[in-house]
Amino acid sequence: MLFHDHQAALIPDAKDPIISLPEQSIDPRLPFVLRCTHSSHYEISRKAIGRAPKTPPPNTQKTSGTLKQLVKQFVRTTIGTSLMGLRIMHAYHSARALYMSRFSDEEFAQRSHRKSCGTSLDLRHPTTFDERTWWLKLHYRDPLMITCTDKIAVRDYVSNRGLSDLLLPLIATYSSPKEIEWSILPNQFYLKTNNSSATNIRCDDLSTFDTKRATQRLRLFLKRDHYALSREWNYKEIVPKILIEPVIDNGNERLVDYRFFCSYGKCQGIFVDIDTADSTGRHRADARRNVYDPDWNLLDVQVTRPRILDNEIPRPKRLSDMIHYAEELSHAFPSCRVDFYYLNDEQIIFGELTFFHGGGNNKISPHSYEEILGGWIAVPDQG
Repeated sequence: MLFHDHQAALIPDAKDPIISLPEQSIDPRLPFVLRCTHSSHYEISRKAIGRAPKTPPPNTQKTSGTLKQLVKQFVRTTIGTSLMGLRIMHAYHSARALYMSRFSDEEFAQRSHRKSCGTSLDLRHPTTFDERTWWLKLHYRDPLMITCTDKIAVRDYVSNRGLSDLLLPLIATYSSPKEIEWSILPNQFYLKTNNSSATNIRCDDLSTFDTKRATQRLRLFLKRDHYALSREWNYKEIVPKILIEPVIDNGNERLVDYRFFCSYGKCQGIFVDIDTADSTGRHRADARRNVYDPDWNLLDVQVTRPRILDNEIPRPKRLSDMIHYAEELSHAFPSCRVDFYYLNDEQIIFGELTFFHGGGNNKISPHSYEEILGGWIAVPDQG
């Protein structure tokens, strides 16, 4: 019997070295594993029928999840706050991207999801939120998504949909940090790059702002290859640039992120996040999130971030307007997250468009919601 890697049926829960079998030679419901028992002998055995369990043992999941959160918080608050730490992280991400480049997209997806969530994906018959997110990431291509991912180019898209009033004014754009004219900038602003996520630097007082350090950080941000780290193809063709925006002032109120999940112009649900960024613009490890349906009914589910239990998030007075705008901006896409800020219970500000929430690696609890939230996403070939 001949064995061909490209004909492999993926065995998600196999722990032994696997040599693939031609799919046409076996019932796809009965995956085989070929184990090496001697240097020249092989033993064929059947794995359990059906897809891999959705969840690891509860005690393992809880312990590993807590440890990962502590490690992430340490990295963000200790290593991530220094320039040397950023360089170390950049070198690590570059090395990891090089290592992962040898894997196919589907192998990358499975490895990434197992590493982040402890479970495998059924990408042949996707039903869960993450499975459908990864399926779209690997199989769905619309050039408009590149435009809408670019934090600068998306502004034209929003304007062309008749929603320019939602845009923050753009202070400046640059191709390189050395082009920045610091002397003409306002006292407060945000530095961002258009080619990745979490590449923000906040300035609250230009007179004390370390422009040299900001310049060095921006150089590292512009070198970041988001595609290599996530296989989000829509980042691959973006020409890296810097944009400068004003700081959003919400008075004494905390800034709340309203994230509308839409499919072909129909709002399916809403994530509401608080405490997402610290005073320097970096993502906070202790951000919290609630999930609502389009009628603002709180859903009993946690998605990656802890729920907001100590503070009721009131229904925005202009919720219907936000839903209308989100549906207008998402009409062309099977899955699109439209982010808004809502100031003083009146002003709606456009944030960004995102197509693969959490990169397709989301911890959803209870697990029954994995398929409920999966229903928010249309998979074109699945009907």
